[in-house]
Amino acid sequence: MTDLEVAERLALVQNKLLVVAWEGSYFDGIPMYINNDKGEEVFVKNLFDVPVVDSLLWAHFIPVILKESEHSRLYENIKNKRSTAYLEKFHDDSVKVMDANGNILNVNDEGYLFNVSRFIDKYSMNMTMLNEKLTNYKRKKDFYSAFFLSASYMDFAFYSRGSVRPELVDLASIYLDEASEFLDQENFENKEVLMQRVNLMEIQKDLLLERPKKVLRKLNRIKEDQVEPVNSSLRSFLYFSSYKMLQDHESAAEWQSKVTSIDIKKVMQLINSLQE
Repeated sequence: MTDLEVAERLALVQNKLLVVAWEGSYFDGIPMYINNDKGEEVFVKNLFDVPVVDSLLWAHFIPVILKESEHSRLYENIKNKRSTAYLEKFHDDSVKVMDANGNILNVNDEGYLFNVSRFIDKYSMNMTMLNEKLTNYKRKKDFYSAFFLSASYMDFAFYSRGSVRPELVDLASIYLDEASEFLDQENFENKEVLMQRVNLMEIQKDLLLERPKKVLRKLNRIKEDQVEPVNSSLRSFLYFSSYKMLQDHESAAEWQSKVTSIDIKKVMQLINSLQE
């Protein structure tokens, strides 16, 4: 498949991520390893020349070969909006994992020479949990669609394996940054409330990245009387989760009554994954 827009729509329908490579890389060949029936690594010169690998990719992803003529147009959409590492990944010849909006997930992966078996194990994810928010964002890009998609990616990260969690947080950051831009550009009656919500979501990123002490330091800078009522539950969740992660059970107990059972389950999933 060479049409990125069609591939993105198909990814939404099938709740998959995309595996993307530039046309030049496709013809030059992308080397990789694959595990054989004995569990031994076998070197292959070109990922796309092996029928069994092609079938595996289609089973777990939506494969796309991007035309070189599309490079400039796609780059215009992201220049000055992404990190240096992200842009390097966009430009290079390696395989990119993208979501249904064309944003790259595996910015900091193994690089050019990888094991396709481990690659599939890490990046093959059922995106059903995010489908509604991905679809809403695809239909209309505004503060709310970007913000709620970012929040959904963070929720998804709580239940994901530690090996891919930082990358999901980075992907959530892209949408949270977009939400902040919309917030700066538009007038909202509840702008202060939304700004505080975005700030709390920024703090939640540190929780997902296993930095509970940093979370507490940031939370403590927000005065009690400055917390908007609609944001109090998220603040409570962040306090509870940080203390829980630090095994400060006495402090966590002070916040537990203000946290929903769903949120407790969410943070316990995160904590349990850290112990695996």
